[in-house]
Amino acid sequence: MNNVRKTAFKSNRTDTPKKHQKSHEHDDCWIHIRDVYTFIHLGAHPSEQKIGHNLKFDLSIKIDYRNTNDNLENVVDYSELITHIQQCFKSFKKVTLIEYLAEQILDSIEKNFPGLKAARLCLHKNFLPMSNFTGTVTIEAQREFA
Repeated sequence: MNNVRKTAFKSNRTDTPKKHQKSHEHDDCWIHIRDVYTFIHLGAHPSEQKIGHNLKFDLSIKIDYRNTNDNLENVVDYSELITHIQQCFKSFKKVTLIEYLAEQILDSIEKNFPGLKAARLCLHKNFLPMSNFTGTVTIEAQREFA
């Protein structure tokens, strides 16, 4: 009979491997809302404030997408967010600076939607009181929320 010598594997390692822990630092996703138009009296020049603008906005929001359980109550309802932003625009009678408008909207988003981790707002202005201007002026403002 064959004498087969069986030996158990013995590791020389003195450190035991730590149990793998999943990091949830990067379990975020961005939701992008694009090409929403609203009307506002905006501009540094009196002619702009008089006629107003059909201002286009894009909004991106950063959320934690884990543990949603396929339930709208566990995430931010972006239809409510869009409605909120449109109401913010309506609340301003006249705004001189587009930068100020972006700041006010981000302040309101942070205050009223505590489930968000961050927001990025782009405001697109399609009219300037300049001859031969055919472009768009865009401001992009971003804020991380606590």
